[in-house]
Amino acid sequence: MSDKYGVPLRYFNLLGRGELSANRISVAFIAIALLLSAVIAFLINVNIELQRTNAELQGKRIMYGYPNAEGIFISENEIPERHLAAFTGVFLDNFYNFTPESSFTNANESLRLMSSRLRAVQEEPLKVVAKQSAQQQITQVFVRTTPYKFETTPQGYIVSFQALRYRATLNTVFGKAKFDVKLLLKPVKPSKHFEWAVVADDMQTQEITQ
Repeated sequence: MSDKYGVPLRYFNLLGRGELSANRISVAFIAIALLLSAVIAFLINVNIELQRTNAELQGKRIMYGYPNAEGIFISENEIPERHLAAFTGVFLDNFYNFTPESSFTNANESLRLMSSRLRAVQEEPLKVVAKQSAQQQITQVFVRTTPYKFETTPQGYIVSFQALRYRATLNTVFGKAKFDVKLLLKPVKPSKHFEWAVVADDMQTQEITQ
């Protein structure tokens, strides 16, 4: 066929080969892009997992010093039961035990050992009891009668025990009652104000009538 009637056939062949090469390049480019996207996504997931694992390990490495029975501080990454027992004893001494002279001081100290949630509930009743103690010369003694029982929960540590409460005025006992007590202790970051690294977050008392 003469070239004067149109584009020579060899040009069509060249154009076809060019389009085929371009298509192959496009397919290869798309494949490479998909592969790179998959690699990037994989690396991002690996980085996230490494950060999570590192944060978890860092948390396990954090250790605080808790005094033992001799007053020597021992580094531990979990709050030992002896520390919970010591805090509970101090809290109960201030919350339940008072004389007319110490009622306000004890009330304020027990409020300091509470979480903000429990403090909002107990502050007003404690002030009323402290005022009654000072005005009516009431002394209260709270004596634990059973060992502490400890339970670890997602909310914190539950300390359970039984106790006797005595109330007296002018050396005359006018009230005696027995109670089941449950105290929820919540871990907090140690500070000058929260030197125990725990606070009282909730408490339940039920009188034993039998």
